[in-house]
Amino acid sequence: MNSSLFTSEGSPNLSEDEALSTFINSVSIEMPSISQLGELPAVQDHFQTVLKRRLQIEISQNPPLFPWESNLTDYPAELSADGPLPWMSQLRSLPLPTSLPEDILTGLLNRCQELVAETLQPGIQLVKAVETLFPDQPQAMEQIAGLVLANATVRGTATRDMEGLKAAFPDGYEGANPQQQVTLTMLAAKDILDALMLTLSRNAPSIEREWQTTEGNMKLSAQYQSGTPGEIRISAEMPQAGQLSLPSVGQTVAQNRPGELTLTLPAPAPNVIYPLEVHLAEADAMPLTFAIRWIDKE
Repeated sequence: MNSSLFTSEGSPNLSEDEALSTFINSVSIEMPSISQLGELPAVQDHFQTVLKRRLQIEISQNPPLFPWESNLTDYPAELSADGPLPWMSQLRSLPLPTSLPEDILTGLLNRCQELVAETLQPGIQLVKAVETLFPDQPQAMEQIAGLVLANATVRGTATRDMEGLKAAFPDGYEGANPQQQVTLTMLAAKDILDALMLTLSRNAPSIEREWQTTEGNMKLSAQYQSGTPGEIRISAEMPQAGQLSLPSVGQTVAQNRPGELTLTLPAPAPNVIYPLEVHLAEADAMPLTFAIRWIDKE
């Protein structure tokens, strides 16, 4: 992987959101548009029918895994509805030009929670977040990751040119071409990763996040407090009973009612990422994992 695509030196010279909007409207990486494909010959239709039947047999014998799974997992039938996804309310309100399918959002959230705990260059992080969704687009993913990051340095998430971006997706996600779908999922992945990472420094010793859940808003804050040694105080305003954990240092605090939970990360090591898990007690779901990082420089 060419990491130079993800550095400031390798970023294209953009003007506001024009480069991104132009790219997702015109990009074609060895991929003709649907209108250029024409009608398939009858023999090719027959071949596709046979191939489809064969794939159905293979899938029934070897069920595929979700992008975030490493092995086959049995899920309780009652969790297939809305029970295990209290965190999804936040993702449904991401500032995107068109909505993403629920299963893709779920996969992105799970994958981003894994990646936020790793020390990776931002572009590589974006590629890894979506690569299993688009295994046939490796070249496109590197190009688009570099463009998404360069665009973000010009214009932040809150000030995206939504009208310009919406024009690139007149038929929504399902009607977009593969490169447009990669672009859209990377925009979502970047927003999720940015929300999950809490980076503190001497110039920015405090940070706050708000995450919408099915039970109400959860407000999270972290503040570095100088001393010998220094420490990071973390608090979460919970919408219901829950738990806050720093598993890497053995810190856990819980309560059986809504309200504030606080804990302390003692003597944080510079540039070390500390996972922070937030549990909702009445929601039968995996915790939401943030990442705390202290940068010891001005």
